[in-house]
Amino acid sequence: MLPKDFLRGIPLFNNLNDDDLRLIAGCLHPESYPKGTVIFREGDFGDTMYVVESGQVVVFREATGEKVATLGPGTFVGEISLLLGQPRTASLEVALDAQLWALNKQDFEALVSTRPAIALEMTRELSKRLVSTTRRRRHHLPRRITALLGSQKALALARALQTQLKSPVGLLPLPNATMLEARDVTLSGGLMFLGHGDLTVESLAESLSYQVEVFKHILLILPDEPDSLAQKAVDLADTVVSIGPPPAWISTCKDKKDVWQVGDAAEDPSRIARRLTGRTVGLALSSGGSRGLAHIGVIKVLLEEKIPVDLVAGTSAGAWFSAFYALGWDWPRFARFTEEIKSFNRFPNWDFNIPPRTAILKGRLARDRIISRSVEGRTFAEVKTPLYIVAADIFTGEEVVFDSGPLADAIRASLSLPVLVDPWQVQGRFLVDGGIVNPLPASVLRERGADIVIASSVVQPMRDSFSGRKDRRPSILQVVFNMFSAMEAEVIDKQLPLIDVLIQHKVAAKHSLDFEHVHDLVCLGEESARRMLPEIKAAIESPPEG
Repeated sequence: MLPKDFLRGIPLFNNLNDDDLRLIAGCLHPESYPKGTVIFREGDFGDTMYVVESGQVVVFREATGEKVATLGPGTFVGEISLLLGQPRTASLEVALDAQLWALNKQDFEALVSTRPAIALEMTRELSKRLVSTTRRRRHHLPRRITALLGSQKALALARALQTQLKSPVGLLPLPNATMLEARDVTLSGGLMFLGHGDLTVESLAESLSYQVEVFKHILLILPDEPDSLAQKAVDLADTVVSIGPPPAWISTCKDKKDVWQVGDAAEDPSRIARRLTGRTVGLALSSGGSRGLAHIGVIKVLLEEKIPVDLVAGTSAGAWFSAFYALGWDWPRFARFTEEIKSFNRFPNWDFNIPPRTAILKGRLARDRIISRSVEGRTFAEVKTPLYIVAADIFTGEEVVFDSGPLADAIRASLSLPVLVDPWQVQGRFLVDGGIVNPLPASVLRERGADIVIASSVVQPMRDSFSGRKDRRPSILQVVFNMFSAMEAEVIDKQLPLIDVLIQHKVAAKHSLDFEHVHDLVCLGEESARRMLPEIKAAIESPPEG
């Protein structure tokens, strides 16, 4: 039977007297559940509430998978159905092997028939909880327990987690795990080693359920060779991070989506920490022809201010410049490119269709002499930052997102401005400028795991994007450029709700290949980015919820 002191620590019961608490304790029935058990589902008829003694349970919405709350020792759940006889408003799943105490409707009604004060106090507390829940902004809860295979990265990852969370992090090396670092880190440094003592398979879940109440994140250090305790730790962890390919025993006891293989690069711990804490940063660069040179000014600011970017996506001009960022270019290399681009419009770089059929230019020379050379013939597998490039299928109108293969083909496809340049054929599909379907690919970043999206856009109404004379008959380049500007401005609206910080540039050009004022465009982009720096830093540095 649960002691009355334990019950008094639970808000639902803390105003009851000792006799009432003893009566309630006598009506509670112990139940044990392993991780992954769904105790009840949204919409089910409910006649039982639960008190958590050890372990953790997660309340979630069935339809969306949204996690509403994670509950640990000393919490309660299911009281609405018990008190009001309503269907379950959410589902309940065990996140860590849990020991629960159940109070069913029959026992509860017997209690309140003799002690009405019990029902009155529980109803008051329930009312407070409903008000608090209504006011609270819902959010996806971050991962709290990580199992790490690769002890050489343990302290680096723990420090990166502490930096993100701005809260202490606990490290728990399992027996037989190799820790090369001295274990003299204390809470004063934001880290604490947790002694494993007599830790067993049976006691691990209970121990973790109390530790996650103290620490925002627990990092379990796995041994190189599997044993029953290590396998249990993998089962209980939200995520397994493996430095290098994970061994077979990890895959057999963990869902593939929860096993992350990472490299040994110096920047990996910070990137992993942002991902674990729901702070992955994505950078989206819009289409816009030569106006897209403003993106280079944005990149300059991000590099100088050491703003982290974990994913980058681009469309059309944004695709080209996002590839440079993903390859790890420093600012001097970008500065050289701004000089080189002035020569790209030379006649030898263009191969004309004679007579024109699909478009004026074939674009093969541009692919080989300009694009491929600029990215040094690299592939997506060689980028330092995950990269996504958007194009469109000219026959189906589908969005096509490149994340593998030669960079030059993806960029060439995304730059294929209809009428001006032939569609680019890749794997049997004829692809054109991605601005048709997604001129500012924030959605691509969200779908790939970005939690914070910074977007740089040169897309604006046509009256603001054209800098040429309006009293002369427009050239074919100007007709195509203006037509696309108008279309992109209409399409881009659906991306705006997915963006945390929008850097909007007020830049104009005569046509897509207008490189007459390169440095002015870059400087305007830099000025826009600097104006938005406070918002960028606030989005990145604010502590994650949960």
